[in-house]
Amino acid sequence: MDFIMHCWKSRLTDRAGGRRRLLLLLFLGIFSLSAYGASISFKAVAIGEEDGWVVLDLLQHYVLSDTMLEALENGVPLTFVTEIVIDPEDAAFWRSALGRKVVRRQLSFHPLAGEYEVLDLDAGTRRRFATREAALLALGDLKGEKIIRSSSLDKNRYYRVSIQTSNDIGELPLPLRPKAYLFPGWHLSSKVYEWRLQP
Repeated sequence: MDFIMHCWKSRLTDRAGGRRRLLLLLFLGIFSLSAYGASISFKAVAIGEEDGWVVLDLLQHYVLSDTMLEALENGVPLTFVTEIVIDPEDAAFWRSALGRKVVRRQLSFHPLAGEYEVLDLDAGTRRRFATREAALLALGDLKGEKIIRSSSLDKNRYYRVSIQTSNDIGELPLPLRPKAYLFPGWHLSSKVYEWRLQP
């Protein structure tokens, strides 16, 4: 069993803003042998309502392959994509998702400065770190990601939420792409994590 899960459903009030914040909180303990090799795993997930939006907080743990680490240390940026989907539990598989959010982040190393950088490709925000470990922690820490307007959800219906993160080989420098598509050391993806949600 890959995940040990503790979950509860509750509504908490943010003392500062008086907003309903938490619908569901999941803590995930990872006990898979894959954690010792290259992997992307989910450590904690919180989904809730804030300012009329369904928002997601997510904590991921990245372990890069030796191939990816070598490329990173030589100045090759690595791009990771997290896809979050919310759909009615009984939705037909051929229909478009009710709510879908794609978060794209890039990890890079600047050899001259000796610093690592995490770039949010959608927001354009950059953060720099002195160590690779700190940069990987920041890479996997997503907060307040707006997924869908909460008014779009029916409180009498169940929904399925799924999350998956993978590296985007198509964002590598052009000379590296043909080899990367064929070489396993360049392919890194989490499992698809799903759970049931009732607003």
